[in-house]
Amino acid sequence: MTLASIMRLALRQMEEDPEDIEEFADLLRTYANLGYRILVTRYFMPRQTLLLHTDERGEATVEGMGIESIVSCRDSLGRNVPCRMSADGMRMETGARDEDITAVCIVPFPPLERDEDEPRIPEHAHPALADYICYSVLLNGNAAKQSRAMAYLQRFEQIARSIRAQGAGSVNNFTNLYSASDIRAVRW
Repeated sequence: MTLASIMRLALRQMEEDPEDIEEFADLLRTYANLGYRILVTRYFMPRQTLLLHTDERGEATVEGMGIESIVSCRDSLGRNVPCRMSADGMRMETGARDEDITAVCIVPFPPLERDEDEPRIPEHAHPALADYICYSVLLNGNAAKQSRAMAYLQRFEQIARSIRAQGAGSVNNFTNLYSASDIRAVRW
């Protein structure tokens, strides 16, 4: 579904005239992108592999890359490297100094801006964006509309839970999990 068809579906679900889409376009687009961000970052979690070079302190600049979180880091020999994002999100701090590392990160997709844009989530989840639009619009109304809004939110969440994250089912290595998961133990 395109963004335009999602917005028309939302208008039909709210019993509004789909011909009035231009009147509500900015609001509907904003709510669609709020729902899209939730589905992408919490449920679909798209992964991207980044090749980075760390400095002598073990830090790599990641400013502007939009990284939500780090899944794993490996050095050039394929060994796991402890890593974390800095508090400001501008740098990745690792235990590898002056070295090339491969980081698998969760990164969001860009927002839906044009009417022809299609969400980059599984197709069965596209109608959930219309549900989120309905929820957001109706939540601002009277008690009856707010009650309807909650039904749309429940359907949105039900569809969201059916989305499998990218990388789901991958093999993970949990050897020595507790000592490896605490980056404070790494000597910088």
